[in-house]
Amino acid sequence: MAELHNHTENAEKFKSALGDDAYIYQRHEQKTGREQMAGLRGKDKWEFFKEYYARTILAIAVIAVVCVYFVYHYVTTNEYALNILAVNAYSDGDEEFEEEYLNDFLERNGIDTSKYEASVNRSITVDANASDSLSITSVQTIYTLFAAGDVDLFFADYDYFLSMAAADYVNNLEDYLTEEEIAALDEDLLVYVTVNEDEDGEPMEGSNAGKTILAGIRLSQDEGWLGEMGWYPEGLEVIVGISGSVKHEELAVSLLREILAYGE
Repeated sequence: MAELHNHTENAEKFKSALGDDAYIYQRHEQKTGREQMAGLRGKDKWEFFKEYYARTILAIAVIAVVCVYFVYHYVTTNEYALNILAVNAYSDGDEEFEEEYLNDFLERNGIDTSKYEASVNRSITVDANASDSLSITSVQTIYTLFAAGDVDLFFADYDYFLSMAAADYVNNLEDYLTEEEIAALDEDLLVYVTVNEDEDGEPMEGSNAGKTILAGIRLSQDEGWLGEMGWYPEGLEVIVGISGSVKHEELAVSLLREILAYGE
């Protein structure tokens, strides 16, 4: 109690020394930012505006632009009726011909191209035998695309296509093409692969593990459909197949048939 009394006494002495009209005892009016800026002139007003308002306005503007972008992207972007993955292709093929051809293909197959389009991914390059971080990242990206069902028709150079086929990432073309269609092709164009055995024991339902399948078809670079597209450099052996996770099966098979018959 004595200590509390001393504190109170000291406070009273301090207040008496300052006087009742000291600044710290005065009641101050809290002005809004607008009121504070109204009392300024010229450069001071502009500096005040930049300090208190500019960042907030900029942040709001950025958020608005981002929102508009996503709304525009959602409204204007078509859904994909067909997904094509071309690994180790040129990233800048004949895009004008590609878009025109694929839109015509979709329309011939009864697809409304004002709502749907074909997606072509030619951006991934990978070495089937490399183990550097870039190649590993590319391989993981490809696996993710297959797992997500974002690959219907699959193109790749011979080595990488065989590695994916052996890992059970493509379907048996004998399930899609007739015996007559297969017999009409040169034997040299047919790519058969024995799929790796399942290491965990019994293969999953629908798996081709342990089976020899018609995994793909070799395509000519010098002429035909692939030559028109210009996706790959001359001299590179390119194989096409149907993804094991194909979503748009009917369109994928239809395009495969068109590719094989192109120019006939």
